[in-house]
Amino acid sequence: MLQTLRRNVFWFLDTLKGSPVKTHLRDVQQILENFGSAESRNRRAESLERLLDHAVKSTSYYARFANFSRLEDFPVVNKNIIRDDYDNFRSSDFNDSDNYSVYTSGSTGTPFRMLHDKNKRNRHSADVTYFSRKAGFEIGNRLFYIRHWDQYNTSNPWMTWRKNVYMHPVSRLSHHDLEELFSEIAKDSSPKGILCYASVLDELKRYLENTEDVAPVQRLNSIIAISETLNEDTKRAIEKHLGVPVVSRYSNVENGILAQQSPECSEFHVNWASYFVEILDMDSDMPAKPGERGRIVITDLYNYCIPIIRYDTGDLGRMEIRTINGAEQPVLSRVEGRKLDMVLDVDGNMMSPYVVYHILKYPHIKQFQFIQECEKKYTVKLNVLPEFNSGEAITTEFKRHLGADAEIQLEFVEDIPLLSSGKRKFVINKLNADSVRNPSRLQV
Repeated sequence: MLQTLRRNVFWFLDTLKGSPVKTHLRDVQQILENFGSAESRNRRAESLERLLDHAVKSTSYYARFANFSRLEDFPVVNKNIIRDDYDNFRSSDFNDSDNYSVYTSGSTGTPFRMLHDKNKRNRHSADVTYFSRKAGFEIGNRLFYIRHWDQYNTSNPWMTWRKNVYMHPVSRLSHHDLEELFSEIAKDSSPKGILCYASVLDELKRYLENTEDVAPVQRLNSIIAISETLNEDTKRAIEKHLGVPVVSRYSNVENGILAQQSPECSEFHVNWASYFVEILDMDSDMPAKPGERGRIVITDLYNYCIPIIRYDTGDLGRMEIRTINGAEQPVLSRVEGRKLDMVLDVDGNMMSPYVVYHILKYPHIKQFQFIQECEKKYTVKLNVLPEFNSGEAITTEFKRHLGADAEIQLEFVEDIPLLSSGKRKFVINKLNADSVRNPSRLQV
């Protein structure tokens, strides 16, 4: 009854506002489920044309491309380019009061703030609703959300209740923690879903395979993995143990849901309703050949506050043509993310690499990288602004998490080198696998 009430309240409030989310949801559904129709093609083309026209007319950065004739006339950008020229990317049509801030460091270790206008937020809500339904999850259902929770994404108690979210921190994945989590899931008799990092499912798999008396789970309708590459063995094992299809969602904080697997196949169905996706060559901004690995570059069709055009996500993928619902459309046959390195505390216990995210609370940091040199020695590389003065606080913070005997060295650098993939690795562990003394204990 409460889930039905929450669902009805959500749509009632949307109706009071003029049904912006419902209107977007209907648009997303029509575009994606009739991909080959003339109406769908026209809607996608119109959305792209409108965004580009808005960008050249209302931003300083894109004003020089006023005579564009196609998307390829615009340059490829990335986080660093946007951050370093932030004000020139912002549209003059939107005031701060109209915008919503989201924060991310991604896998690069570069703190990054993105603004979304109200229409973008409504489009994002519609995308989440549509793709969650595709995975078996409905608005109002209980959501067990396992991720890194910080000051940027933690909801207050009222919002948590209204959205029916159970916030479980990724830092708590020890055997005892998972036992308590499964007990909580098992005693909830309502329809429910799990949303978590892909690496969390590795820990769930290990727990399920090594625990004889796991509390039975009822009415679990969806399991969605985010942020990292989902291991196929893990996917099959979780599906076997819990009896629910596991799908991987490709998304990022600064944009939203870019693609998602269907329960029936491993390929990713692109969210062409809200984004235009390109796969570009590894060494140039030319298109990669069909089926060839390349850089995933996206254009966000609905963020007018900060137009995101040909944005290099830092991820790699392969695009191929598939026939879906009787129409040919490009899909991401593979998204090649990478798993984050684990960190060991001074006692050799495995810790979530997301402990490093604590550094985001300190101001004036442009980039960071955390390196475990040996069992008790750690290096924190920092690319900072002149105003930075949090070195002592950061050292104390990491000693609190890693142990009082941890040797924390701060190294100030001009830049964090890129990997060949175009990413910066924000966690590096130089210890080999034999050094891990307690592989089943994951703590922060």
